[in-house]
Amino acid sequence: MWAALQPEDLFQAALVKAAKMEVRREELPVALERLRASASALFARIPEPPLYRRAEDPARKAAEALLPEVERVLAEAMAVTRVPEAPAAAHGIQAAVKAHAEALCHTVAGRLGPAEVAWRSGLALERAAHPTRNLGTRPLELPAVYDKHTGLSRYDPQAAPQAKVKLACPNTGCKRIDDYAFTTSHAYHRFVCSACNTPFKAYFGELRGLEVERLSSSNRYLFTVDELGSGGNTRIDFEEASGAEFPVARRDLLAFLYTDEPKLKLVVNVTNGRLMWISPASSCFVATAAFGPQAPELVAFRAFRDEVLSQHGIGRAFIRGYYRHGPGVAGWVVRHPRVKAGVRGVLTLVHRHLTRKGDA
Repeated sequence: MWAALQPEDLFQAALVKAAKMEVRREELPVALERLRASASALFARIPEPPLYRRAEDPARKAAEALLPEVERVLAEAMAVTRVPEAPAAAHGIQAAVKAHAEALCHTVAGRLGPAEVAWRSGLALERAAHPTRNLGTRPLELPAVYDKHTGLSRYDPQAAPQAKVKLACPNTGCKRIDDYAFTTSHAYHRFVCSACNTPFKAYFGELRGLEVERLSSSNRYLFTVDELGSGGNTRIDFEEASGAEFPVARRDLLAFLYTDEPKLKLVVNVTNGRLMWISPASSCFVATAAFGPQAPELVAFRAFRDEVLSQHGIGRAFIRGYYRHGPGVAGWVVRHPRVKAGVRGVLTLVHRHLTRKGDA
Protein backbone atom coordinates (compact mmCIF):
# COMPACT_ATOMS: atom_id res chain seq x y z
CA MET A 1 0.00 0.00 0.00
CA TRP A 2 2.62 2.53 1.11
CA ALA A 3 5.25 1.63 -1.50
CA ALA A 4 3.38 3.38 -4.31
CA LEU A 5 2.46 6.38 -2.16
CA GLN A 6 3.45 9.80 -3.48
CA PRO A 7 4.10 12.70 -1.05
CA GLU A 8 1.10 14.58 -2.45
CA ASP A 9 -1.15 11.61 -1.60
CA LEU A 10 0.04 11.62 2.01
CA PHE A 11 -0.40 15.41 2.27
CA GLN A 12 -3.97 15.09 1.00
CA ALA A 13 -4.75 12.29 3.46
CA ALA A 14 -3.40 14.42 6.31
CA LEU A 15 -5.50 17.38 5.14
CA VAL A 16 -8.66 15.24 5.21
CA LYS A 17 -7.81 14.06 8.71
CA ALA A 18 -7.05 17.63 9.85
CA ALA A 19 -10.49 18.78 8.67
CA LYS A 20 -12.01 16.55 11.36
CA MET A 21 -9.87 18.11 14.12
CA GLU A 22 -11.13 21.30 15.71
CA VAL A 23 -8.74 23.59 17.59
CA ARG A 24 -10.46 26.56 19.17
CA ARG A 25 -8.62 29.82 19.77
CA GLU A 26 -8.59 29.38 23.56
CA GLU A 27 -7.14 25.87 23.15
CA LEU A 28 -4.24 27.04 20.99
CA PRO A 29 -1.48 27.12 23.69
CA VAL A 30 -2.27 23.57 24.84
CA ALA A 31 -2.62 22.32 21.26
CA LEU A 32 0.74 23.87 20.33
CA GLU A 33 2.51 22.20 23.25
CA ARG A 34 0.93 18.88 22.31
CA LEU A 35 2.06 19.36 18.70
CA ARG A 36 5.62 20.18 19.81
CA ALA A 37 5.76 17.02 21.90
CA SER A 38 4.36 14.83 19.08
CA ALA A 39 6.69 16.34 16.47
CA SER A 40 9.76 16.05 18.72
CA ALA A 41 9.04 12.35 19.36
CA LEU A 42 8.59 11.81 15.61
CA PHE A 43 11.77 13.65 14.63
CA ALA A 44 13.79 11.45 16.99
CA ARG A 45 12.70 8.35 15.03
CA ILE A 46 13.14 9.61 11.46
CA PRO A 47 15.73 7.33 9.77
CA GLU A 48 18.43 8.61 7.46
CA PRO A 49 17.71 7.60 3.86
CA PRO A 50 19.87 4.66 2.69
CA LEU A 51 22.82 5.37 0.41
CA TYR A 52 21.86 2.74 -2.17
CA ARG A 53 19.01 0.39 -2.93
CA ARG A 54 19.08 -3.16 -1.63
CA ALA A 55 16.59 -5.90 -0.93
CA GLU A 56 14.92 -5.97 2.51
CA ASP A 57 16.45 -2.63 3.44
CA PRO A 58 15.83 -1.97 7.18
CA ALA A 59 15.82 1.82 6.60
CA ARG A 60 12.99 1.47 4.09
CA LYS A 61 11.07 -0.74 6.52
CA ALA A 62 11.56 1.79 9.32
CA ALA A 63 10.36 4.59 7.02
CA GLU A 64 7.27 2.60 6.04
CA ALA A 65 6.41 1.91 9.69
CA LEU A 66 6.53 5.66 10.41
CA LEU A 67 4.17 6.76 7.64
CA PRO A 68 0.94 6.45 9.69
CA GLU A 69 2.50 8.46 12.52
CA VAL A 70 3.85 11.19 10.24
CA GLU A 71 0.41 11.48 8.61
CA ARG A 72 -1.19 11.90 12.05
CA VAL A 73 1.33 14.53 13.22
CA LEU A 74 1.07 16.42 9.93
CA ALA A 75 -2.73 16.47 10.32
CA GLU A 76 -2.32 17.77 13.87
CA ALA A 77 -0.01 20.54 12.60
CA MET A 78 -2.47 21.46 9.84
CA ALA A 79 -5.28 21.71 12.39
CA VAL A 80 -3.22 24.01 14.64
CA THR A 81 -2.02 26.28 11.82
CA ARG A 82 -5.59 26.64 10.58
CA VAL A 83 -6.24 28.88 13.61
CA PRO A 84 -5.56 32.49 12.49
CA GLU A 85 -3.61 33.27 15.70
CA ALA A 86 -1.29 30.27 15.29
CA PRO A 87 2.31 31.42 15.94
CA ALA A 88 5.19 31.08 13.52
CA ALA A 89 6.50 28.13 15.56
CA ALA A 90 3.47 26.05 14.57
CA HIS A 91 4.00 26.81 10.87
CA GLY A 92 7.69 25.94 11.26
CA ILE A 93 6.85 22.57 12.80
CA GLN A 94 4.37 21.88 9.99
CA ALA A 95 7.03 22.63 7.34
CA ALA A 96 9.53 20.31 9.06
CA VAL A 97 7.00 17.47 9.39
CA LYS A 98 5.97 17.92 5.75
CA ALA A 99 9.58 17.71 4.55
CA HIS A 100 10.21 14.57 6.61
CA ALA A 101 6.95 13.06 5.32
CA GLU A 102 8.17 13.66 1.76
CA ALA A 103 11.51 12.04 2.58
CA LEU A 104 9.81 8.98 4.08
CA CYS A 105 7.57 8.53 1.01
CA HIS A 106 10.56 8.69 -1.32
CA THR A 107 12.56 6.32 0.89
CA VAL A 108 9.80 3.70 0.94
CA ALA A 109 9.45 3.90 -2.85
CA GLY A 110 13.22 3.65 -3.38
CA ARG A 111 13.60 7.17 -4.78
CA LEU A 112 16.80 7.78 -2.81
CA GLY A 113 17.94 11.01 -4.48
CA PRO A 114 14.75 12.96 -3.71
CA ALA A 115 14.64 11.28 -0.29
CA GLU A 116 18.09 12.65 0.58
CA VAL A 117 17.15 16.18 -0.50
CA ALA A 118 13.87 16.17 1.43
CA TRP A 119 15.48 14.63 4.53
CA ARG A 120 18.20 17.30 4.69
CA SER A 121 15.56 20.00 4.21
CA GLY A 122 13.59 18.44 7.06
CA LEU A 123 16.60 18.56 9.38
CA ALA A 124 17.18 22.25 8.62
CA LEU A 125 13.50 23.11 9.09
CA GLU A 126 13.35 21.06 12.27
CA ARG A 127 16.24 23.01 13.78
CA ALA A 128 14.82 26.35 12.62
CA ALA A 129 11.43 25.51 14.16
CA HIS A 130 12.90 24.83 17.59
CA PRO A 131 13.20 28.09 19.56
CA THR A 132 16.37 27.23 21.51
CA ARG A 133 18.40 24.79 19.41
CA ASN A 134 20.65 27.58 18.02
CA LEU A 135 20.84 29.53 21.25
CA GLY A 136 24.20 31.27 21.67
CA THR A 137 25.91 29.83 18.59
CA ARG A 138 28.52 31.86 16.76
CA PRO A 139 27.84 33.12 13.25
CA LEU A 140 29.22 30.79 10.59
CA GLU A 141 31.20 33.46 8.75
CA LEU A 142 33.91 33.85 11.44
CA PRO A 143 37.39 33.30 9.98
CA ALA A 144 39.24 30.13 10.96
CA VAL A 145 41.74 30.32 13.82
CA TYR A 146 44.16 28.18 11.81
CA ASP A 147 44.55 28.60 8.02
CA LYS A 148 45.66 25.24 6.60
CA HIS A 149 46.61 26.81 3.25
CA THR A 150 49.08 29.33 4.68
CA GLY A 151 49.98 27.45 7.85
CA LEU A 152 49.35 30.61 9.87
CA SER A 153 47.57 30.74 13.20
CA ARG A 154 45.92 33.77 14.72
CA TYR A 155 44.70 34.77 18.14
CA ASP A 156 40.93 34.42 18.39
CA PRO A 157 39.63 37.50 20.22
CA GLN A 158 36.04 36.34 20.11
CA ALA A 159 34.37 35.81 23.48
CA ALA A 160 32.69 32.50 24.10
CA PRO A 161 29.15 32.52 22.66
CA GLN A 162 26.56 33.70 25.14
CA ALA A 163 22.83 33.28 25.44
CA LYS A 164 20.34 35.36 27.39
CA VAL A 165 17.47 33.58 29.14
CA LYS A 166 14.74 34.45 31.62
CA LEU A 167 15.11 32.68 34.98
CA ALA A 168 13.29 33.04 38.30
CA CYS A 169 15.30 33.41 41.48
CA PRO A 170 14.84 30.14 43.43
CA ASN A 171 15.70 31.67 46.79
CA THR A 172 13.13 31.78 49.56
CA GLY A 173 10.73 34.68 49.36
CA CYS A 174 12.10 36.15 46.12
CA LYS A 175 11.05 34.37 42.88
CA ARG A 176 12.01 37.48 40.87
CA ILE A 177 12.09 36.79 37.11
CA ASP A 178 14.97 38.46 35.27
CA ASP A 179 17.29 38.10 32.28
CA TYR A 180 20.57 36.22 32.81
CA ALA A 181 23.43 35.76 30.34
CA PHE A 182 25.53 32.60 30.29
CA THR A 183 28.10 30.93 28.07
CA THR A 184 26.78 27.88 26.23
CA SER A 185 30.08 26.02 26.35
CA HIS A 186 29.40 24.52 29.78
CA ALA A 187 26.34 23.48 31.77
CA TYR A 188 26.97 24.74 35.31
CA HIS A 189 26.60 28.43 36.16
CA ARG A 190 26.37 30.57 39.27
CA PHE A 191 24.20 33.68 39.22
CA VAL A 192 23.35 36.42 41.70
CA CYS A 193 19.76 37.64 41.87
CA SER A 194 19.50 41.35 41.10
CA ALA A 195 16.56 41.74 43.50
CA CYS A 196 17.57 39.86 46.68
CA ASN A 197 21.34 39.85 45.93
CA THR A 198 21.47 36.15 46.84
CA PRO A 199 23.45 33.67 44.72
CA PHE A 200 21.91 30.60 43.12
CA LYS A 201 23.10 27.86 40.77
CA ALA A 202 21.81 26.65 37.42
CA TYR A 203 22.38 23.49 35.42
CA PHE A 204 21.47 23.60 31.72
CA GLY A 205 20.70 20.66 29.48
CA GLU A 206 18.61 19.57 26.49
CA LEU A 207 15.86 17.10 27.27
CA ARG A 208 16.48 13.63 25.93
CA GLY A 209 13.69 11.83 27.76
CA LEU A 210 11.27 12.18 30.66
CA GLU A 211 9.53 9.54 32.74
CA VAL A 212 6.78 10.47 35.21
CA GLU A 213 5.69 7.98 37.85
CA ARG A 214 2.33 8.74 39.45
CA LEU A 215 2.50 8.11 43.19
CA SER A 216 -0.29 8.35 45.75
CA SER A 217 0.39 11.95 46.78
CA SER A 218 3.12 13.11 44.38
CA ASN A 219 4.79 12.56 41.01
CA ARG A 220 8.32 11.20 40.59
CA TYR A 221 10.08 12.89 37.67
CA LEU A 222 13.08 11.31 35.98
CA PHE A 223 14.72 13.68 33.50
CA THR A 224 17.43 12.46 31.12
CA VAL A 225 19.25 15.46 29.65
CA ASP A 226 22.15 16.07 27.30
CA GLU A 227 24.48 18.32 29.24
CA LEU A 228 25.00 21.65 27.52
CA GLY A 229 28.51 22.04 26.11
CA SER A 230 29.97 18.63 27.02
CA GLY A 231 27.90 16.23 24.93
CA GLY A 232 27.47 13.93 27.92
CA ASN A 233 24.15 13.10 29.50
CA THR A 234 22.87 12.88 33.04
CA ARG A 235 19.73 11.88 34.95
CA ILE A 236 17.93 14.11 37.45
CA ASP A 237 15.09 12.70 39.52
CA PHE A 238 12.93 14.09 42.30
CA GLU A 239 9.43 13.91 43.75
CA GLU A 240 7.07 16.83 43.27
CA ALA A 241 3.81 17.08 45.16
CA SER A 242 1.87 19.98 43.64
CA GLY A 243 0.46 17.94 40.75
CA ALA A 244 1.03 20.86 38.33
CA GLU A 245 1.49 20.11 34.64
CA PHE A 246 4.90 20.81 33.07
CA PRO A 247 4.70 20.93 29.25
CA VAL A 248 7.98 19.76 27.77
CA ALA A 249 9.18 18.19 24.52
CA ARG A 250 12.33 16.42 23.41
CA ARG A 251 15.28 18.78 22.81
CA ASP A 252 13.76 21.57 24.90
CA LEU A 253 16.40 23.52 26.79
CA LEU A 254 15.90 23.11 30.55
CA ALA A 255 17.44 24.95 33.49
CA PHE A 256 17.49 23.24 36.90
CA LEU A 257 17.81 25.96 39.54
CA TYR A 258 19.31 25.35 42.98
CA THR A 259 19.84 27.49 46.04
CA ASP A 260 23.44 27.87 47.16
CA GLU A 261 23.03 24.97 49.66
CA PRO A 262 22.35 23.40 47.03
CA LYS A 263 18.66 22.45 47.01
CA LEU A 264 16.64 21.98 43.82
CA LYS A 265 13.78 24.49 43.88
CA LEU A 266 12.74 25.11 40.29
CA VAL A 267 12.86 23.67 36.76
CA VAL A 268 12.56 26.18 33.90
CA ASN A 269 11.68 25.14 30.37
CA VAL A 270 13.63 27.85 28.57
CA THR A 271 12.08 26.85 25.24
CA ASN A 272 8.46 27.60 26.17
CA GLY A 273 8.94 29.69 29.32
CA ARG A 274 7.08 27.29 31.65
CA LEU A 275 8.15 26.90 35.30
CA MET A 276 7.79 24.01 37.72
CA TRP A 277 8.35 24.99 41.35
CA ILE A 278 9.39 21.94 43.36
CA SER A 279 6.99 21.22 46.20
CA PRO A 280 8.60 18.41 48.26
CA ALA A 281 6.60 15.25 48.72
CA SER A 282 7.31 14.83 52.44
CA SER A 283 4.46 16.99 53.43
CA CYS A 284 1.18 18.14 54.78
CA PHE A 285 -0.33 14.92 56.09
CA VAL A 286 -3.39 16.48 57.76
CA ALA A 287 -4.08 18.88 54.88
CA THR A 288 -3.77 15.98 52.42
CA ALA A 289 -6.26 13.95 54.48
CA ALA A 290 -8.69 16.90 54.53
CA PHE A 291 -8.42 18.11 50.90
CA GLY A 292 -7.12 15.11 48.94
CA PRO A 293 -3.66 14.35 47.49
CA GLN A 294 -3.94 16.57 44.38
CA ALA A 295 -5.74 19.55 45.94
CA PRO A 296 -4.36 22.98 44.89
CA GLU A 297 -4.55 24.17 48.54
CA LEU A 298 -1.59 21.91 49.37
CA VAL A 299 0.74 24.11 47.32
CA ALA A 300 0.12 27.07 49.66
CA PHE A 301 0.68 25.01 52.82
CA ARG A 302 3.92 23.51 51.47
CA ALA A 303 5.15 26.94 50.39
CA PHE A 304 4.43 28.28 53.90
CA ARG A 305 6.40 25.39 55.36
CA ASP A 306 9.38 25.87 53.01
CA GLU A 307 9.49 29.67 52.89
CA VAL A 308 8.37 30.70 56.39
CA LEU A 309 8.45 27.92 59.00
CA SER A 310 11.75 26.39 57.88
CA GLN A 311 13.53 29.75 58.15
CA HIS A 312 13.66 29.94 61.97
CA GLY A 313 14.22 27.58 64.90
CA ILE A 314 10.68 27.47 66.30
CA GLY A 315 9.28 26.76 62.83
CA ARG A 316 11.77 23.94 62.22
CA ALA A 317 10.88 22.42 65.60
CA PHE A 318 7.21 22.54 64.63
CA ILE A 319 7.98 20.82 61.31
CA ARG A 320 9.89 18.03 63.08
CA GLY A 321 7.00 17.47 65.49
CA TYR A 322 4.50 17.55 62.66
CA TYR A 323 6.41 14.91 60.70
CA ARG A 324 6.57 12.76 63.83
CA HIS A 325 2.88 12.92 64.75
CA GLY A 326 1.21 14.10 61.51
CA PRO A 327 0.66 10.67 59.87
CA GLY A 328 -1.17 9.36 62.93
CA VAL A 329 -3.35 12.48 63.18
CA ALA A 330 -4.09 12.32 59.44
CA GLY A 331 -5.19 8.68 59.73
CA TRP A 332 -7.55 9.58 62.59
CA VAL A 333 -9.01 12.47 60.54
CA VAL A 334 -9.69 10.17 57.58
CA ARG A 335 -11.54 7.66 59.80
CA HIS A 336 -13.91 10.32 61.18
CA PRO A 337 -15.89 12.14 58.44
CA ARG A 338 -17.24 14.85 60.76
CA VAL A 339 -13.76 15.63 62.05
CA LYS A 340 -12.50 15.68 58.47
CA ALA A 341 -15.18 18.22 57.51
CA GLY A 342 -14.28 20.40 60.49
CA VAL A 343 -10.55 20.24 59.77
CA ARG A 344 -11.20 21.07 56.13
CA GLY A 345 -13.22 24.15 57.16
CA VAL A 346 -10.51 25.42 59.52
CA LEU A 347 -7.74 24.81 56.98
CA THR A 348 -9.76 26.58 54.28
CA LEU A 349 -9.77 29.71 56.46
CA VAL A 350 -6.02 29.34 57.06
CA HIS A 351 -5.45 28.92 53.32
CA ARG A 352 -7.36 32.13 52.57
CA HIS A 353 -5.26 33.96 55.14
CA LEU A 354 -2.00 32.65 53.65
CA THR A 355 -2.87 33.53 50.08
CA ARG A 356 -4.19 36.97 51.09
CA LYS A 357 -0.94 37.74 52.93
CA GLY A 358 1.14 36.46 50.03
CA ASP A 359 2.92 33.78 52.07
CA ALA A 360 1.98 31.15 49.48
